[in-house]
Amino acid sequence: MHNLIQFVKKYHFILLFLLVEGLSILLLASNNHYQGNRINSFTQKYIGNFHAGLSNISEWFKLKQTNEFLATENAKLHSLLKEQNTFENESIYFEESLFKYQSAKVINNSVHKSNNYLTLNKGNIHGIKEGMGVITGNGVIGIVHSVSNKFSLIISILHQKSSISVRLKNELFLGRLLWNGFNYREATIKDIPNHAQISVGDTIISSGNSAIFPDGIAIGKVLLFQEEEGDNFYKIKMQFFEDLNSVDFVFVTESLIKKEKELLEKNAIDD
Repeated sequence: MHNLIQFVKKYHFILLFLLVEGLSILLLASNNHYQGNRINSFTQKYIGNFHAGLSNISEWFKLKQTNEFLATENAKLHSLLKEQNTFENESIYFEESLFKYQSAKVINNSVHKSNNYLTLNKGNIHGIKEGMGVITGNGVIGIVHSVSNKFSLIISILHQKSSISVRLKNELFLGRLLWNGFNYREATIKDIPNHAQISVGDTIISSGNSAIFPDGIAIGKVLLFQEEEGDNFYKIKMQFFEDLNSVDFVFVTESLIKKEKELLEKNAIDD
């Protein structure tokens, strides 16, 4: 303890300087979008390599779960191909044809912070771009925030600035999926009108409205709902199907129509 005190006394000017510099960089990144993105891009390369090394070590202990995951996904793909070949579900075939999918591995993940992120082992050289969606077989995970050559940083749906367009499986009314920053297994759904037919246990799915995620991805189920006094909308508590604390493999989705859709909408607004 005595040595620590002596060290602090001897180098207190340097320590104070480093503390002030660190706070300055943090404030710069938080309050300036451009500088924040540049700092994220610079640090991703080194942080990504570190997390990739840790991930490679942990993979040795997850081979059984990995094989089970691949077997499950193969079964889903075979089921989808069967549906497409027999034309039993033309809407699924059409929706899937509007998106390209690429698998990726999660090498870092947080769920207990107010604003959470994931890091994937795919980046620019793999075709990953900002704004792409990230999903699993059990729901929506987030949106690509920034990309380096070999890694990408994902804004999790467990982020207070995240707002995903959703709807009830059996209704067309659109709502917004928001996270309140506490329980990583639950989220809030807002903006669904109180004349919609809703029950506990109903499934919440992606709406496809933003062209970031395919329509109809099952995200979670209704735990409870209530009408806000003086409001015309339900406040819905939802439980995620996916355990976001144990996400290992994901699919990055690329919409083949997003740019066309945004251009058409922009031209309509400008007119």
